[in-house]
Amino acid sequence: MNDVIDLIDSRKPGVTELDISIAEEAMDVAFPNQYKELFKLSNNAQIGEWTLFPIKDPKNLKRTWDDIVRQNKDVKDEELPNELITIGEDGTGDKLCFRIVNRVIDSKVYIWYHETREFEELASNLKEFIISYSEELDEDV
Repeated sequence: MNDVIDLIDSRKPGVTELDISIAEEAMDVAFPNQYKELFKLSNNAQIGEWTLFPIKDPKNLKRTWDDIVRQNKDVKDEELPNELITIGEDGTGDKLCFRIVNRVIDSKVYIWYHETREFEELASNLKEFIISYSEELDEDV
């Protein structure tokens, strides 16, 4: 993920492997390797209009209290399929998601549309999503 970090808008400090493990344990899942690599570099990253939910950081609780665990346990939209976990949002109600298959998170990135309650695959992995989304932003400029 070091090769795509420059495509990410935010430069918030990353979290430790222990912080990631605590979140995985709380959600009873294993995050994809690219996701873990990204969060070690930058917690709560912004990719264009998408903001990835942070992983709780004991050194910065005030800014990370609304973390991925809270988003998927306490405030999860009841219409969101159980097989999806939300990893980010764009401010419109749409969610960026991973899909859980046999308690393991698939590396594919999905978008869940809050208006239609449907989801579709956006990219085969997080790195591909970051690159393709950045290219779309460049084309729009």
